[in-house]
Amino acid sequence: MTALQHPLRLRNTFANLGVRLFRTLSSLSALMTAALVLILVLALGLRFYGLNWDDGQAFTPHPDERAILMKVGELSLPGLGDLGSPLDPRILGRTISALSEAASVMLDAEESPWNPRWFPYGSFPLYLLKSVHLVSGAVPGPERGDLAAVGRTISALADTATVLMVYLIGRRVFGRREGLLAAALVATSVLHIQLSHFFAVDTIMALSAVVALYLLHRVAVDGRPRDSVLAGVVIGLGIATKVSLAPIYVAFVMAHLMFAAGALPGGSREGRPEERLTRAITGAVLGGAASLAAFAIVQPYAFLDFSRFYADTTEQSEMVRRIRDYPYTRQYIDTTAYLYQVRQLATWGLGLPLGIVAWAGLLYASLRGLRPLYGLGYLAAGWILPMGLLLFSNSNLVILLASGIAFVALAATLPFRRPETRGWVLLLSWVIPYFLITGSFQVKFIRYLLPISPFLVLFGSRMLIDVWGTLKVRVPSSRPVLIGVLVVLLGTTGFYALSYMSIYSESHTAVRTSQWLNANAEPGATILKEHWEEGLPDLAAFRIRELPLYNDDGEAKLRILAEELGAADYVVFFSNRLYGTIPRLPERYPLSSEYYRLLFTGGLGYELVNVETSYASLAGVTFREDTFGRPGVPVPELVKANAPSGLRLDLGFADESFTVYDHPMGLVFANVGGLSENSLRDAIRGGTPQSAAALSASGGDIGLMLSPEDVVDQRAGGTWSEIVSPDGWGSRYPVLSWLLLIEGIGLLALPLTLVLLRPLADRGYLFSKGIGLLAVGLGAWLLASLHWMAFSRESVLVAMAVLGVVSVGVALPRRKALAQFLRSHWRVVLVGEVLFLVAFLAFVAVRMANPDLWHPHLGGEKPMDLAYLNAVLKSTYMPPYDP
Repeated sequence: MTALQHPLRLRNTFANLGVRLFRTLSSLSALMTAALVLILVLALGLRFYGLNWDDGQAFTPHPDERAILMKVGELSLPGLGDLGSPLDPRILGRTISALSEAASVMLDAEESPWNPRWFPYGSFPLYLLKSVHLVSGAVPGPERGDLAAVGRTISALADTATVLMVYLIGRRVFGRREGLLAAALVATSVLHIQLSHFFAVDTIMALSAVVALYLLHRVAVDGRPRDSVLAGVVIGLGIATKVSLAPIYVAFVMAHLMFAAGALPGGSREGRPEERLTRAITGAVLGGAASLAAFAIVQPYAFLDFSRFYADTTEQSEMVRRIRDYPYTRQYIDTTAYLYQVRQLATWGLGLPLGIVAWAGLLYASLRGLRPLYGLGYLAAGWILPMGLLLFSNSNLVILLASGIAFVALAATLPFRRPETRGWVLLLSWVIPYFLITGSFQVKFIRYLLPISPFLVLFGSRMLIDVWGTLKVRVPSSRPVLIGVLVVLLGTTGFYALSYMSIYSESHTAVRTSQWLNANAEPGATILKEHWEEGLPDLAAFRIRELPLYNDDGEAKLRILAEELGAADYVVFFSNRLYGTIPRLPERYPLSSEYYRLLFTGGLGYELVNVETSYASLAGVTFREDTFGRPGVPVPELVKANAPSGLRLDLGFADESFTVYDHPMGLVFANVGGLSENSLRDAIRGGTPQSAAALSASGGDIGLMLSPEDVVDQRAGGTWSEIVSPDGWGSRYPVLSWLLLIEGIGLLALPLTLVLLRPLADRGYLFSKGIGLLAVGLGAWLLASLHWMAFSRESVLVAMAVLGVVSVGVALPRRKALAQFLRSHWRVVLVGEVLFLVAFLAFVAVRMANPDLWHPHLGGEKPMDLAYLNAVLKSTYMPPYDP
């Protein structure tokens, strides 16, 4: 019986969920209930403490929060005009007319005051904040505060709800102890606490993910269409919050597939397989429709104003790939995909040791319940292969392909997992595709990982409980040690969270820097700040000028720097935004890098006279970020002198987005030397490497030039006749050699595809050729790009050997089953092979009929293809040189 047959049941669905939630809580033991309540109270306290952390500044220093608040402030509903007296008999007609006119305005994207005309984020958080603010303002009582206060309250409540949902989903998938431990750890996770102090939609998106996965697990177990619809609604709201939640549709499909297959123990198993499949399809269709409807209701202008919606989402997509070179994304140049996010979340977002436990938990959950060989095969197909694709290209098409591969690989593990671990696959089907996609982006804001952070903590909690149970049985004397480990984990995480509250217990560093300037600088003094950087508050008494340091280096920029520095009294730094990025790009910014080096060492006649810092600190222990080591700029002496006393935990570089909003380091340099403009120009130019300076001055782009060492390596790759022998067998019989090579590599990959793609009719026989070429090519490329081996026949043979070893390892335990398949399905294999040969020879014939390398109408695409192909062939290491 479907939900469509009982539409009235949907009306009270959310109310029923509330009743179930109350019953769930009331069924817990008193100790569990008390612990959960205590965790939620702690979570609320940590998230609401210091919500006015930016007090003293006219605008929030968080640029995303500021943009959202400005857009929300511009929103309004169409007015209904003067309807007249309620006793007027014509009031009904006037009301209908006014409503009709208001609806007409709402549907006009250009005229509607409800259209945000801005879609980097979804409209749901904007409408939610506007609605709550309107309602709170209409309720009699004291002033409810500004938009920022209301927005941060919503953010804090959303993240507290996430803590509760972590317990509920943990209890459902793993057990009560795992759910309670994970809830306690998420409640004290610093990244969750910090983002609750901003209204930048991350906490709402994370809550949407957790609620959706909770409902999808119910779908996977019982297959009720009502749960599919609810999950669809939540997903629609989540995507209307931020479109990057879209990979959750992988989990949506996985949940319905798992129900159709009866994969989870204890689920509803009535009905024949075809009936379960029908219910699964019905639920998926209803849930998909509900998702679309929810999205359309809370973000209608995605359709009504589609061109602007498409432009903004495309811009964000190109921003995270750095197709668009925005200054605030240059900080991520030369950062290692995946590893950067893993380290930042582990060190700063969750804190050590919880960060290690969380990431180890992801690996544990991925392999738990699988035999070692199956586990290695899954990692190769479900992690490494899509990761390699996304590192090669993270276009939308490749993202879809990589997500599909990750989904298929996960689904393929279901028959091989122990029943009690199959439910974990549903959570993994959200976490792994999302991390694979997000980790491949060149822009790596730490907050991007918030939607999967609760699940990482859940996996880590389950890993610890399993270790506890295993050692308690095998080594009973280890019980005190295990208790100590849990106490240390909870204690260090809680200590880090409480220490972070010290940041919100004092004035913002920008406010303190402004107060120092007002107390010590002469009124009317000239103060230099950096462009693309936040300004200090309350500086109306001074002349404010900007230094265009993100602009490309050259004589014009050097002249501006020297002129401004010579005439100014102070240089101020709101944060390390620019000096943490620009010196890391000396090829692009040779002059600016030298400017920072000289400024910080006193070489420009400026002296550091004030430092304002704010670190997570408690009981004499300070967690300190290093803002100088990564860009390689000297540490000013006053900064060293102002280092916090007591035990300092210097944990290295923290992602810019983790520090620059709520606790940046403020610096004030005073012009004590009074150097002339010419002296300043000569000083900056004098320390710049001559070749870089010459290129920069001439306007040349030096960012992609080969270093002298790279030139030597590339030229050492051999001559053309050494790389390709004109008299070799391959040159004399090219078609046959290509065919044999493709067939040989396909055979090397065949055992892998026969195992991983076993649901297909030919078990992936045809895919073996493409997968083999991809694996060998990726292996040779990695060897050359990491400078482990030169790109040559030998590196290709090494890649083929590795693929062959993996295939042999997969094939040996299953040799009888594979042989049986080939004996019984040889006709299917033969048809596939004939199809391949026909297609291969047909394309060879097309090229033989028209071997011309010139496109008379397209203007030379083929010569460029040949040029790049030859450059790859001739290059010693990757990336290849520019032909």
